[in-house]
Amino acid sequence: MAKADGKVYNIPRTDLPLGPLSISAYLKKFLPLDVKLIDFNAEVNALDAVPFDSFEALCRHFFRQIEDFAPDFVGVSSLFSPSFANFMDCGRMAREVWPDSIVVGGGNIPTNSYEQIYRDMGCTFFDGLCFGEGEKPMLNLLQAEDPLAFLASSSAWITRSNVMDEALLVPKHDFIDDLDEIPFFDYDLCDIDKHEINQVVASYHNLDKTRGFHVMTSRGCPFLCTFCASHRTHGRSMRYHSLERVKEDFTRLVKHYGAETVIFQDDHLMADSDRVYKILDIVKSLNLQSVYQNGLTLYALDRPMLQAFWDAGVRHLVLPVESGSEKVLKKQMKKPLKMKISERVARDCRELGIYTNTNILIGMPGETKEDLEEARRNLREIASNWFNIACASPIVGSEIHEISKEKGYIKINSLGSDYRTAVINTEDFSAEFIQEYQYFMNLDLNFVHNYDLRCGNYEWAERGLKNVLRLKSDHAFAHYYLAECYRGLGRLDLAQHHRDCYLQSVQSSFWGRWAWIFGLDGVNPDDWSEENYGLLAEILLPRAAPEGDAPIALAAQA
Repeated sequence: MAKADGKVYNIPRTDLPLGPLSISAYLKKFLPLDVKLIDFNAEVNALDAVPFDSFEALCRHFFRQIEDFAPDFVGVSSLFSPSFANFMDCGRMAREVWPDSIVVGGGNIPTNSYEQIYRDMGCTFFDGLCFGEGEKPMLNLLQAEDPLAFLASSSAWITRSNVMDEALLVPKHDFIDDLDEIPFFDYDLCDIDKHEINQVVASYHNLDKTRGFHVMTSRGCPFLCTFCASHRTHGRSMRYHSLERVKEDFTRLVKHYGAETVIFQDDHLMADSDRVYKILDIVKSLNLQSVYQNGLTLYALDRPMLQAFWDAGVRHLVLPVESGSEKVLKKQMKKPLKMKISERVARDCRELGIYTNTNILIGMPGETKEDLEEARRNLREIASNWFNIACASPIVGSEIHEISKEKGYIKINSLGSDYRTAVINTEDFSAEFIQEYQYFMNLDLNFVHNYDLRCGNYEWAERGLKNVLRLKSDHAFAHYYLAECYRGLGRLDLAQHHRDCYLQSVQSSFWGRWAWIFGLDGVNPDDWSEENYGLLAEILLPRAAPEGDAPIALAAQA
């Protein structure tokens, strides 16, 4: 996203921070408190320019704007390891700006990284780190006569002295079993207008009501997926808000906050199918639109369930297929999913008129290049409108982080990435190869073998391709296949326009190389040679087979 300073920045997700909103509501149920919230994702996104040379400087700026608030307690909350450095900056700046406050941290990062924070990094600015969910631990802390002594003695809190002590430290979760004990979330802490600038939600098709509120109707997930770490914070046992409470909360969001869309953040929404049917009835009765960023389980999305989503106004779903290799699904991901289920769900969605994005994760420890090629071929048969290809990220607390650390696949202090950047190096592949293959797979599935174009559904193809150009106006493949799309629609003037844009884009070495790799026209083959395959040469060029076997050739083309 370009700002007024002329620089282009990554667009942060501006999801409402449900953890702090829940904790604030729970604390105010028992104590008279004045609570202020700074959500850095929303604040940074709303800035016209970013006149700071570091996140630490930006953090200091926002803290000093409310320096007179003089809090007794400062809580820093952050979910996953890509935000680790920002989490530490917030804690450091909180100690600098409010030296007399008790500074604590919570979320998935401190739950899984407390040893690194205290022992390896020698952190002294966090007085305590919460283990798991924070409602009850924070209430007990605020009610304690001696808060620092309480931090040192509570099994739900971790302190530097605990970690440095030679005695075995065994922190414990302190969960709320009945989620209805938590009052209606403290949405008033947020500037809802700033959170509406959410590119993730804006990418959903047919979503014409933008005033959205994030909700979480359950906690926990029993599955053992190796790439996930949410169980470390919320546990594996399912806990729920009652349906009565869900209806009450959604009604309040509509009547008092003007909510038009609810954005579900449940880790495992589909744990109870009957409950989902009733939640969809609530959504429909309130004339709400709904978005499901995660929490869908494909085995539970049978045709009647998908019909219920359609009847509730849902026109776009994200399908967690994760891999096109059943071997990777079973062994590397420990995800109980068969390809025939993924194929059936995508096909049913298409028949009902529900647009689908499919999430794919590549570069798992134990995955091979042959697995990747098998997955790419199999995924062409998934009748999805678009594929989101991500690089496996060794999030601290996940099994793949433990495997990667044990086998030396990542640096010992590496805290993962943001799913855009590959960091895992194994015996089978390098991180650089996975980074290259991610883009190769994206071009193959979303453009060269775009399912909508193959079946002549040009209107849906147009949606996805135009969305690409909205983010990257010189995308050669988007222009090339939009030209094909508009030819199919009989809109020849637009077809010629995008054809011309394509021809201009492939003059660059970046797009020229990819066009040559996939055999598109408009580039001179004599300008390129086998060395331009780079890291993809092994899968794109024929390679010698074991003696007695036929030659192996894994080609990019169909």
